[in-house]
Amino acid sequence: MITNFLSRFGAALGVLLFVLWSSWARGGSSPYYLWALPWISLLTFELMFTLPPRHYGESPRSAVRHLLKRIVRDPVFYFGLALLLFLLIQWLNGPRELEWIAADSEWRFTDPPIPDLPSCVDQDGAKQVLLWFVAVFTAVIAVRNSSNQPAKLFILRAFCINGALLAILGMAQAAWSPHKLFWYRPMLDQFFSTFGYPNHAGAFFCLVSAVNMGLLIRALAMIDEENHPILYSVTLVLNILATYLSLCRAAIVLETLLIIVGLVYGCIYLFPRIGGPGITKIIASVVVIFLCLGYMAIKVGDFSKEVKTINHDSLSSVYTGDRELLADCAVKIWQDNPWPGVGGWGFRHHIGLYVPKSQWPMLRQRGKANVHNDFLQFLCEHGAIGGGLMLSIVIAILVHLIWNLAHMKRVFNQNTDKPSTWFGSLPPTVVMSILGLACTVVHSTIDLPFRSTAILITWFVVLACLPGLIRLRD
Repeated sequence: MITNFLSRFGAALGVLLFVLWSSWARGGSSPYYLWALPWISLLTFELMFTLPPRHYGESPRSAVRHLLKRIVRDPVFYFGLALLLFLLIQWLNGPRELEWIAADSEWRFTDPPIPDLPSCVDQDGAKQVLLWFVAVFTAVIAVRNSSNQPAKLFILRAFCINGALLAILGMAQAAWSPHKLFWYRPMLDQFFSTFGYPNHAGAFFCLVSAVNMGLLIRALAMIDEENHPILYSVTLVLNILATYLSLCRAAIVLETLLIIVGLVYGCIYLFPRIGGPGITKIIASVVVIFLCLGYMAIKVGDFSKEVKTINHDSLSSVYTGDRELLADCAVKIWQDNPWPGVGGWGFRHHIGLYVPKSQWPMLRQRGKANVHNDFLQFLCEHGAIGGGLMLSIVIAILVHLIWNLAHMKRVFNQNTDKPSTWFGSLPPTVVMSILGLACTVVHSTIDLPFRSTAILITWFVVLACLPGLIRLRD
């Protein structure tokens, strides 16, 4: 049984281990737990080549050859290797010290050991980013080249169950140990579940709940024999509750929009498949969920207070004041270092050179070490080269996804035996996952979800799964 399980899912287990480790180890935001990522990468590559996906009757050696062919033909493999090489050079070509230049009466960083190569100020910070993308690279390559459709669905299902377990932990801690992580580690600031930064928790559970909605709609449509609508319903409620209980305003707004869009899309998708009575049951279930959320809004004081602060002024404030100053500084840092950037976590070291002295006390406040805009932070720290390589990986996967969507096989409606429309043939898991990925991107324009290893790896793995979930025409 175990042998059969390993042969079916192989490298998918290593991919899942990345998310399990990063999400349970302080929500992926603590550098003290990154040491495990290279070892998980080695394990994942070992699983890829010892348990490659095999066709019926295919020999292990032939399966490995086909796996290698898929990898060397994958553009993501080359973009990923180039990115890792760039981040490795940044890490090794440091550190740089801040010194006072008397002739110019200004502070300036010393030249790196090799001036013409990408560099960093803090090698520990640059090493963190390198380890992030070692994990991302390994997970994406494993998903795209060593995981068939059942393995991809297994990964997404496991993500939802993992999110539900984290939600249960978060609610249990909020009830019985609101100031201690895992009931023993004192926390000075607000936290939820394993996430020391509640906005990371909100972004993580919002993404997972979107994937969960897609799997639930798929199960209700009875697309295959592996349907677990009750399981997905329970995990969805837990992931939604966790999103709201994180008390992250952006996540609360995005989650509410996801629920509305998911309900409308689910009704449109399921009506030709399960008919009116089934849709009525779904709507009734959603009404019950909203009643539970409304009860929680009344009874949970912190949640109701947070919701009352969601208005135009509070939402627009994220683009003004200190956040606007941080963004302007990030742009200036990038303009002075357009191609290589200033290295991983270099923004916090350079920002003092770009603000007037009167603003220096502000920089000592919590949260001012980051731009609170992931795009600008990655751009100023890794320049057009590093940022371009990161974007190239995303674009390569999106091109593959769009190509598969253009050549998608039309499905037949069970009630009419007629081919469905192109929109009706879209797998619901793909549709809702795309919405979840988009929510994380929107959130990253006003905060820093991609600074959590758990969110970063989950986001890339979900994206990498999507092309393989689409059935192509023969």
